[in-house]
Amino acid sequence: MNKSKRARRRENLQRLLTPRHIAFVGGRAVEPCIAATRKAGFQGDIWVVHPKYETLGDVPCVASLAELPEAPDATLIAVSRERTIDVVAELAAWGAGGAVSIVGEYSESGADGAALQERLVRAAGDLALVGPNCLGVMNQFDGAAIWGGDNVFQSVANQGVALISQSGYIAYSITNVEQAFPLGYAISMGNQAVLDAADFIDAMLRDNRVRAIGLYLEGLVDVAALSEAALQAVERGIPLVVLKAGGTTASAELTYSHSGTLAVSNELWTALFQRLGMIEVSSPKQLVETLKLLAADKPPAGKRLVAAANSGGYAAMIGEKGRALGLEFPVLSDAQRAALRERVPDLVSLLNPLDWNLPWASMSTPESSEFGMEILLDERADVLVYFVDWPVQAKVADVWWPTLEGLIRLYQRSDKTVLIASVLPDGLPVALRERMTSAGVVCLQGLDDALAAMAAAAGYTRLRAEVLVDLAGRKMLELPVTGPQNAELLDEAAGKALLKPYGLNIPTGVHGSVETILAEADTPGYPLAIKLLNANLAHKNHAGAVQLNIQSREGVEQAINTIKGNVNAYDASLATDSFLAECMVAQPRAEFIVGVKQEPGLGHALIIGRGGTAVEELRDYALLLLPASVQQIKTAVSGLAITQKLRLDGAAQSALVSAVQAIAAFAMDNREQLVELDVNPLILDAGGSVTAVDALVRMKV
Repeated sequence: MNKSKRARRRENLQRLLTPRHIAFVGGRAVEPCIAATRKAGFQGDIWVVHPKYETLGDVPCVASLAELPEAPDATLIAVSRERTIDVVAELAAWGAGGAVSIVGEYSESGADGAALQERLVRAAGDLALVGPNCLGVMNQFDGAAIWGGDNVFQSVANQGVALISQSGYIAYSITNVEQAFPLGYAISMGNQAVLDAADFIDAMLRDNRVRAIGLYLEGLVDVAALSEAALQAVERGIPLVVLKAGGTTASAELTYSHSGTLAVSNELWTALFQRLGMIEVSSPKQLVETLKLLAADKPPAGKRLVAAANSGGYAAMIGEKGRALGLEFPVLSDAQRAALRERVPDLVSLLNPLDWNLPWASMSTPESSEFGMEILLDERADVLVYFVDWPVQAKVADVWWPTLEGLIRLYQRSDKTVLIASVLPDGLPVALRERMTSAGVVCLQGLDDALAAMAAAAGYTRLRAEVLVDLAGRKMLELPVTGPQNAELLDEAAGKALLKPYGLNIPTGVHGSVETILAEADTPGYPLAIKLLNANLAHKNHAGAVQLNIQSREGVEQAINTIKGNVNAYDASLATDSFLAECMVAQPRAEFIVGVKQEPGLGHALIIGRGGTAVEELRDYALLLLPASVQQIKTAVSGLAITQKLRLDGAAQSALVSAVQAIAAFAMDNREQLVELDVNPLILDAGGSVTAVDALVRMKV
C-alpha cells in the first residue's frame, strides 16, 4: 500500500469515528446494531438499506445505497461475506467515509476465505474498512457507535483512554464489565484486512482527549507501520500498553485460525515492544488497571512506593509481591518516624508498607491520613497507595471513609501519585470507585493486578526516555526484508573473514589443505585449535571435528587424523580435505553467544547470552531487534546473569559491547543476504579482551 492510499484511508477513518450519519446494510441482524447506536447517544442521521423490508429498528428502509441522501460517513455491514464485497465496492466508489464488516469466515477460515479477503481489500479502495470478523468501533467521548450488537455505553466527558483489540470478545468483555474506567474509544479491529493497528493508533493520537492507548494483539500485519505509529506515540508522550496473545508454537495455529494473522514467539514480541516504548502486561485486568494509572492526571513518575493497608499480614504481602515485581519501598527515616508517631497511635507500625490499623472513628480522621501519610511522601517516594477492601455493611464501612477523604485532600495538594487499591478483585464497590475517581484518585482492584499495573506504569518514564535517546541517534525501523529462500552455510574461515573488517577480534590462524596446515602450523603459535572446514557441517563438535590444546606440529598431524576418523564415522560423505588452525584464547574467563536470525516480517533478531554448551540449559540471554542502539546493547549485556555474576569492570563490559556492536553492524550491512549468524563462543579473557572463537554464517548466495 502506498502512503497516499494509507493517508486517504486514515482521513476517512476520522469520518467513521465521528460520523454525521450512519448507514446500516442488512436484514434483521442490524436491528440490535441500530439499538446500540441509539443507546450510545448518537444524535446524527440513521439510515437503513434493505430491498425488501419497509422498516428495520423503526427506521424506514431504502432499497439501495444509491437512494441515500449522500455518501455515509459510517456504515455497518451485516450481509454475507460475498455480498459484503459488493457493498464495500459501492461505498468506496461513492466516496463514503468508513465501514464496519461484522461478518467472518475470511482469512481466518482457510484458503477460500483468504481469497475472498483479498477481493475485499481490492474493493475497499480508499474506504476506511474495519474488520472483517469484528464488532466495530465506539466513540464514548462523542456518543457514537458502529457496533455489532447490544452493549454497555458509558459516556466519557473529558479525557480518557482508548482500547484497540484484535479480539472482539476482549473488547466486548471490557466494555460490558469494567466500570469507573474512562474508556473513550473501543475498537474491535478483527482481521485488519484494510485498517491495521497502526492506523487506529494514528487516529487515537489525533484526539487530544486520549491520554493512553491499550492494545490487545494476536498477530502482526505491518511491523513497519506499527513501529512508526508507536514511535509517534513515544514522541507525543502517549503510553501504549499492550497485551499479546499466542506467541508459542502451540498457540500459533489457534491464533491464525481466529484472526488470520500469524503469531510470533513471545521473546520477539517482547523485543519489539521494548524497542518501540510499548508497555507489556500479561492479563486483560492488568491492561485495564495500567491504563487507569497512565491516564491519570498524576501518573507514576517512578517505582518507589509508600504503601499502607489495614492489616499487618497484607502489608507484608504487599512488600513481598511488590519487590518481586521491581517496586521499591523506601525505608522511613528517623525524622519521618518521629513526625508520624506524633499523629498516629502505636497501632500503626512504622514500616513501609505500613499496617495502617485505625479501626475506631476517633482515630480514623481525614487529618490523620492527609497529614500522616503526607509525611511519607518525601523526595524518595513516587507513589502513595492505600489498600482497603470496602465492607458490604455501610455502618461498618463508614469508619474507613475519613481515611479516604484525607487521601483525596492529600491528592489535591500533592504533586505525587495517590491511589487506593483493593486486595480482593472486587474489593471496591462501583459507587465508591466512581466517587474517588471523580475526585481524581485512581482506584485499582486486586492485589496482584494492582501491583503489576503499578510496576508496568512506573517503568514508562524510563522506557520512553531510552527510546527518545534512541530515536535521536538513528532512523526508525525500516521495512523488514523478505527472508532469503536459497541460502548456504559458509565455512568457519569464510564467515570469520566477513566479520573481521567490522572490528571483531578473530584468533590468529591459518586455513587450507592438510599440507598447508602442516607447513604453517608453527606460525600462529601454540596451543592451537584444529577444526575441519566444511560448509556442510554446521555443528563440528557433534561430529568430533574439533581438537583443542594442540602443542606441536606432531600434535597437529595427529589431530587432523583424529578428526578425519571421527567425521568419517559420523558421515562418510563429508569431505575432510580442508582445515583451520587457530591460536587458543589464553586465560579464558567466560563464554558468550551472539547470534542473528532473520525473522519473517520483523527483520533480524539479535540474541546475546551465555555461550558454550550451557546456552539452552541456562537460558541466560537477551533478545533485541535490529537495528539496535548502543544503549540497547549495553542494557542487554549488563542484564545477563553471567555479566552480573562476573562483576565485569567498565573496560571488560565495553569490550563485550563493542564485539556485539560489530556483529550487529555486519548484520545490518548484509541484511538482504544474511539468514543466520552464530558466534559461539565469544570468549572474554582475563585481560578483558573479547575473541570470536567460532562463527557460523548462513548467507543468500
